[in-house]
Amino acid sequence: MNHIHLTEVGTIQRTHGVNGEVQVLWFNYDPLDHKLESVFLRIEGIPIPFAITTIRGKGQKSIVKFDEVDGPDMATNLVGLTVLSEIKQLEVSDELYLDDLVGYSVVNQNGNLLGEIEQLQDFSGNLVFLVVDSAGKELLIPAASDFIVELNEDTKTLLMQLPDGLVDL
Repeated sequence: MNHIHLTEVGTIQRTHGVNGEVQVLWFNYDPLDHKLESVFLRIEGIPIPFAITTIRGKGQKSIVKFDEVDGPDMATNLVGLTVLSEIKQLEVSDELYLDDLVGYSVVNQNGNLLGEIEQLQDFSGNLVFLVVDSAGKELLIPAASDFIVELNEDTKTLLMQLPDGLVDL
């Protein structure tokens, strides 16, 4: 199973200069802090990898040069595209990752069954479990390993210590 998860980190706003550079608006993300060497651009709904040659500027906007983009005409085709980055999934155990927990039942610290994990979702880099109970009610629970108390692979049950009031939202 692929344990790489893509999350939206920015958008290409406009071209810059004549060498194929583009201006990227980052969403609460600093590419220099993450030492980005490549990203994915969503083209017609499909994430396509692009290697980064240079990144200039720090903060919310920066100028990016991609290896494959050699001129302003090619750069113009990228304007408006979403920039995605890889997030390695958190390991729950030596052989189990968060996305492997889809289908597990979630039980809170009081022993109450909250429902079954239907999906692992990404909200701007914040991973959450979509848990659906027997009545069809949906609940979003942070997929943080700090909340996981016990994991039973035999019964596919996840015991979680959740903050007060989270299940009441």
